[in-house]
Order: sequence, then C-alpha cells, then structure tokens
Amino acid sequence: MNILIKHAGVNDWRDLRLIRLKALELDPSVFGSNYQTEVCKTEADWKDWLLNPEAAIFLIYDKNVPVGMTGIIIDRNDPTKRQAILWGSWLEPSARGKGLSKLIYEERIQWARLHPTIERIVVSHRASNTASKLANQKHGFVYTHTEAKIWPDGSEEDNVFYCLGIKP
Repeated sequence: MNILIKHAGVNDWRDLRLIRLKALELDPSVFGSNYQTEVCKTEADWKDWLLNPEAAIFLIYDKNVPVGMTGIIIDRNDPTKRQAILWGSWLEPSARGKGLSKLIYEERIQWARLHPTIERIVVSHRASNTASKLANQKHGFVYTHTEAKIWPDGSEEDNVFYCLGIKP
C-alpha cells in the first residue's frame, strides 16, 4: 500500500462524493445519513462541505485512488466551540485491517489540538459497530453515555458515546 491522507480541499469534491456514496452503499448501517439523501447533492453542496472552516474532511488514498474518508467538525450545538465531533469514517474493505484507523484518528486529533478553541472530542457509534468501539478506545476515548436512536435505515439501536479531552 502507498497511503496518503489528505486534508481535502474544494477541488477534491469529486473524490469526496465518490468515496462517501460508496461508503453509504456498501455499509449503510453505520452512518447517520443514507445514499438516497446524499446522491441528490449538487456539486455546490459537496464543495460547501469542504469549505466549512469549522470542519476538516480527510480523504485516504492508496496509489492516488480514494479508499476512505473521515471527518471532524466543531459541534454546532456548543456555542463555546470547545467540543468537536468525529464523523463519517469509512475504509474500503480492501484497506481495512492495515493500521489505517490509527492514522486517521491521529490526523483528526491533531487537527483538533491545533484548533484554538477545541478542548474535547466526542465520537459515537451504533452499538453493534464493534470496530468503531475498538478504534476509539485505542486512542483514549472514554465511554460517557448511551442514547436510543432510530437510524436512517429505520432500525432502532443504541448510539454509544465517548469523549477524549485534548486540552486542560
């Protein structure tokens, strides 16, 4: 593997669209959105996502081919802008089990540490998503609570939350 993790810019919108839609098609149960909603997004919608100054989207490439994505965003419900949320992580099945999860956690945590206001990062996952649970705990995230949720696929399953403090 020849891996590159890139903080995506507006010119990367096609790669973001490609990998996001593929993720929603192949693993619809792990996301808070669905393919039917996002396939309708326009070029401007994808670009707006990448232009958000309170977020970072990282694309994972293997030999210049997008094989994954991940994101971090300042929690819009936190007026102090001290909390960020990890979201949208996905890797092609062929890219899994190769240590890339470690790299994408490190990229997002580093982005948050460099941000002037962020003090903590929150991540959540569907209760059955054990891969996400193992990955976040390897990086120091601590369980905080569980909430009942109806997912975009219509199923009911708990959403499990974790937090990582990054600044005093």
